[in-house]
Amino acid sequence: MSISTYLGFDVGTKRTGIAIANSLTIQATGIKVVKHHKNGSTNWAAFDDVISAHSINKFIVGLPFDQQGKEQTMTFIAKSFGKKLKNRYQIEVEFIDEHLSSNEAKKLLKYNHHHHNAQRGDVDKQSSQLILQTWLNEKRFD
Repeated sequence: MSISTYLGFDVGTKRTGIAIANSLTIQATGIKVVKHHKNGSTNWAAFDDVISAHSINKFIVGLPFDQQGKEQTMTFIAKSFGKKLKNRYQIEVEFIDEHLSSNEAKKLLKYNHHHHNAQRGDVDKQSSQLILQTWLNEKRFD
């Protein structure tokens, strides 16, 4: 039985949360928040560090839609980021609806006794974990 490793991403313009999971435990864990450059460009060096530290089989990128399920500016940014990931690392990318993952992350952090004004980075990391866990829950690992 081969074990696959996955990275999940909650893409933002200032920060991107990253979570990791594998097909053995099927449990996502938030591991890092990458801060992008002040000019808005992607901090690829930070992603290189994370990705080179693990043997990744697939990337999972959350796609944010509005409350009516329609694409918004961030949807296009997340799709673009996913395409760049695939081109840069030659690793397959899957997209998943991340509808309300940030709101859910804030609720979880509050429930776990974090301050109600949790650091944005904590929310981004928790959101990436929720995105990846949702994807894992929708897959069958028989």
